[in-house]
Amino acid sequence: MSLDADLDFIAQAMPAFISEAAEQIEAIETLLLELEEQPDNRELLDSLFRCAHTVKGSAGIFGLNRVVEFTHHVETLLDKMRDGDVALTPAISTLLLQCNDQIKFLVDTAADEGADTAEQKDLRADLVIQLRAITEGGAVAAPVAEAAAAVADSKGASVSGVWTISARFGLETFRNGMDPLSVARYLGGMGEVVSVRCGTDGVPPLVNLNPESCYLGFVMELRTSASRDDIEGAFSFVIDDCELDVVAPETPDQKLARAIEDMPGTPRLGDMLVSVGAVTQDKLSQVLSTQEASRGMPAVSKAKIGDLLESQAGVAPEVVAAALGKQQKMREAAPAEERYIRVQADRLDAVINLLGELVIAGAGATLLARATHSEALIEANLHMNGLIEEIRNGTLGLRMVPVGETFSRFRRVVRDTASSLGKEVAFEIMGGDAELDKSMVEKIADPLMHLVRNSLDHGLEPPQERIAAGKPAAGKLVLSARHETGAILIRIEDDGRGINRERVLQRAWNRGLVEPGVVPPDDEINMLIFEPGFSTAEQVTNLSGRGVGMDVVRRNIEALRGSLRLNSNPGKGLQVDIRLPLTLAIIDGFMVGVGRSTFVLPLESVVEVIESGGDNVRIDERGRHCVELRGATLPVVRLRTLYAVESELPPRVSVVVVHSPRGKYGIEVEVLLGQNQTVIKPLGRLFRTLRGISGSSILGNGDVALILDVASLGELITGADSQVVSA
Repeated sequence: MSLDADLDFIAQAMPAFISEAAEQIEAIETLLLELEEQPDNRELLDSLFRCAHTVKGSAGIFGLNRVVEFTHHVETLLDKMRDGDVALTPAISTLLLQCNDQIKFLVDTAADEGADTAEQKDLRADLVIQLRAITEGGAVAAPVAEAAAAVADSKGASVSGVWTISARFGLETFRNGMDPLSVARYLGGMGEVVSVRCGTDGVPPLVNLNPESCYLGFVMELRTSASRDDIEGAFSFVIDDCELDVVAPETPDQKLARAIEDMPGTPRLGDMLVSVGAVTQDKLSQVLSTQEASRGMPAVSKAKIGDLLESQAGVAPEVVAAALGKQQKMREAAPAEERYIRVQADRLDAVINLLGELVIAGAGATLLARATHSEALIEANLHMNGLIEEIRNGTLGLRMVPVGETFSRFRRVVRDTASSLGKEVAFEIMGGDAELDKSMVEKIADPLMHLVRNSLDHGLEPPQERIAAGKPAAGKLVLSARHETGAILIRIEDDGRGINRERVLQRAWNRGLVEPGVVPPDDEINMLIFEPGFSTAEQVTNLSGRGVGMDVVRRNIEALRGSLRLNSNPGKGLQVDIRLPLTLAIIDGFMVGVGRSTFVLPLESVVEVIESGGDNVRIDERGRHCVELRGATLPVVRLRTLYAVESELPPRVSVVVVHSPRGKYGIEVEVLLGQNQTVIKPLGRLFRTLRGISGSSILGNGDVALILDVASLGELITGADSQVVSA
């Protein structure tokens, strides 16, 4: 293939490389932070090495020498750590995090060498000096090298000899911007190519040949000391368009182990070893007799059968391990293979937008079907709406991702910020498997960053101050998530100072945010910290003091139809609760009517519906409209009063009982319109401050319905404005 073709291949595949490398770089940071807490975790260390190696190998395919050369030094240090020659220390961890930042810079600027300034080159050179000082001089671990090497990952281990690599490329390889010759050339750089045979059996007759399709493959014999991971890494960008088979050089013991792995059925351990010729039947009988005779001895147990086979029968450890592994695999149900496909976010958004229009069109078709009074047509529409609902659930599920991936990014933030402030912080993540719409996860990351830094800077005290207050020297910061009544609750909690309400109130008086001398309720004082330009910091630092950020936090969260709530316990800590809807697109709604207006309630918040009127209605001591529900008093929001809806009050109305973070309350309505799939549309700028409304929706007949915010209405009915909603 020509140079121009190679350049085209690189240009087309570069975005995929950058995306893949970004994931590996993020994984490196997460693994390093986890390894700090579990320095003896061999699995974490192996995963860390594989991530760095994948970045280096992929960069090599694209000729990104800066990435390859620098990452090679990082890989060397990680290899020393795997061998047990270097132990992880806080200083080495910090160095590796800085190196990971430099790898990220090199990947992000891969297509722009001009961005690699002299300052960056000097920084990189300094990092290389530090890395070489450790690997060539350095910090030696406790004598655990032999034990660590014994449990090395066999898949990543190097085997010197001739590897057989068979690759057959798919028809779409060229169209996807991939070049098989680049892969072959890269493999040739790993060692000595003994032979290469081109596979042509898939080439069609000339009249049927499409010059843009790939029909070829190759079988290469490569003499190298590289590992299987190295070789398979060369195919990382064509793996979806390639049938790959890599056969390693085998020792006799490895051949026995492979024969055991390929055996069908679930034979006993001894039978497996005898059938592949690893041990004779006589030797096996002797080992079993020894094991039977030693059952009564406390120092030897049946679990040591592998040791007996190695010591008495001379079976290689890897053969015994293969047999034991085979047994374990057959006992456990093999998990289903997970396969992934990358889809551009804008394409998925377009599908979801079309799905929203389909939901609206389906609702309109249902109305028309009911107007015809044709049972067959109505039944067909019901079936169609059921299918639309299944498509909706499946499509929206594609955008749901665990929030733990976002949460894990804050480990580095907490580590570096606490270090710069001279504070000790124990950071804990809970509920990371709770799922949220991906677009919301991306938009919530920045507000969470501000809140986490605020807790570290303002909330948690320095060690000496905490000790003086009778607290542990290390502060505690918890970031958690859980599902709650159709929403997700994200909580940031620390055991620091809490909010100094007196200082906040004094600053509010000085700035004219509150009339001097007026003391609002505690909740309102707490929320003053989210006012634009508000700050209680005595001096400006790199983290805070300018009064910029917290107002943006509230604005961004409210833009996602979310809400904020603070619970401060002075001297004990602060709890920040963020409630967000699970998705921005479509919900199951319960439609109600007041006068000529239609409102939609999220179906998951609806508990029950009761009738109201007559003797059931009364006014409590706070002037709220209330009804009796099974012996308890239930406050009720009157939408007619709250939104000044023109209608005549019928003799009897219905009350929809809903559950909110503040507890149960009722919403008085005149007409129940039933369940409906609701496509959420944003409110115009004029209506964004409307209390108790989170969005709008277009109905099947073209009318507009307002979507009620159950949490916001709950705060209204329990707050100072409760008389407004029930008068």
